[in-house]
Amino acid sequence: MILLLMLCIGLIGANSLVLSPIAANVAMGLGVDNAAQVMTAAGIYGIGVALSALFLAPRADRVGAHKALMTALILITLGLGLSGVAPAMWALNLGQGLTGVGVGMALPAIYSLAAIIAPKGQESRVMGLVLTGWTLSMVGGVTLAAHIADLWGWRMVFFLLTGGMVVIFLVVRSARFPVQPTSERVTSPFSALQVPGILPALFSVVMLGTGFYGIYTYLGAHLTGNLGREVSEAGWLTLSYGLGFGAATLVDPWLDKVGPRRGLLAVFGALGVYYGFASLWTASYAVLVAVMFGWGVLQHLGLNLTVSRLSQLDPSQRGAVMGMNSTVMYVSVFGATFLFRPVFEGGGLAACFWGASALAALGAAEALVARMRARQSGLA
Repeated sequence: MILLLMLCIGLIGANSLVLSPIAANVAMGLGVDNAAQVMTAAGIYGIGVALSALFLAPRADRVGAHKALMTALILITLGLGLSGVAPAMWALNLGQGLTGVGVGMALPAIYSLAAIIAPKGQESRVMGLVLTGWTLSMVGGVTLAAHIADLWGWRMVFFLLTGGMVVIFLVVRSARFPVQPTSERVTSPFSALQVPGILPALFSVVMLGTGFYGIYTYLGAHLTGNLGREVSEAGWLTLSYGLGFGAATLVDPWLDKVGPRRGLLAVFGALGVYYGFASLWTASYAVLVAVMFGWGVLQHLGLNLTVSRLSQLDPSQRGAVMGMNSTVMYVSVFGATFLFRPVFEGGGLAACFWGASALAALGAAEALVARMRARQSGLA
């Protein structure tokens, strides 16, 4: 079950990451002026994810996360197939938008199923293994996509993803997940926002996501514009990050022992210090590659803790709550792009690291307050 959910994440993550490295090929194939126009489809994909996670993910509370995931996989498969046969940009935009709608339903359902199948006291370990699917997409998906596009064309990338989704759907349909509690009442983003503790938990998601994307978004521009490196050399940065993200699964059992509040205090504190250290080495490509590994480790732990924290709040509204998580995370992508742009233009990547360090400090402060309140109430 864990491997199945991990592969689901891997294929979903691959689609969200592959468009950038093959954008030039897609632009040529569709007859558009430049690769930047192709990335409009990526923006539409992100909007589809955010809106779907907000309004459609709560459906899992009524029908169960398993059925919701099957519906989502059908939408993703259709969207990827349409992307592969797209005759023009409008079709690619439509295909990626449909894929985004499916992903917005799929991710909350996958996280919910991970929480359901996890043995008592091993929730973070199981969630961490499932999240390793993002490593598969970063290390394997992005690297393979560029080579496949060069050898057989960009459409083959989407055809292979579509085929993979069909296989995953068939396996998910026949899988037997534990009986899941369903909610008799209709859940929604508004009911999810009334769950005690959700706003502080979402604040952690915003701090983690905005800090990450504030750096990651401008990493490529720093590489080519400031370091004079080739675009292809970004692959080593992604590989190093992905390996660190995957290696962090060795630390996941520790998270089950310390709990989300104490764990987030430690991880956010470590991120704040690490970002400050990394800002000193932005002029060295070799050191930056090494820095990516440690960043991957810490980001994995932070993502695990924020997702686990939300999944434990209210099992009867887990679909709606996890939908809010995905929405907030994808909104952070847009927020980081705009907030960090003047930071990058004014002080380069080093300034972005310091900005992310400040956000990590805010995340640590929230975790400290949450832990103090929990101790006062006898919960920690």
